[in-house]
Amino acid sequence: MEGSRQVETSRLEAYWREQLRLIITLLVIWFAVTYLHPPFAASLNKIKILTGFPLGYWLSSQFSITVYVILIFVYALTMNRVIDKKYGFEEE
Repeated sequence: MEGSRQVETSRLEAYWREQLRLIITLLVIWFAVTYLHPPFAASLNKIKILTGFPLGYWLSSQFSITVYVILIFVYALTMNRVIDKKYGFEEE
């Protein structure tokens, strides 16, 4: 009984370690997308893209929102298809 509880505890700890690693990775990407381009906005706005929009504006209004949505999907898919399955927590 004690051995199976210890195995279960170590499995849960490994699961949460891997989930925390995924969350930290996605938060680093989120931080970079959110906070690294504004200091360079004036320089970036000199570059025009597509229909004449300044690059700095496009990065803050379109690109960052797109990346946020992608991060949500990456988290959900990675949890459901990789991490949950690896540790036996997948849903049917």
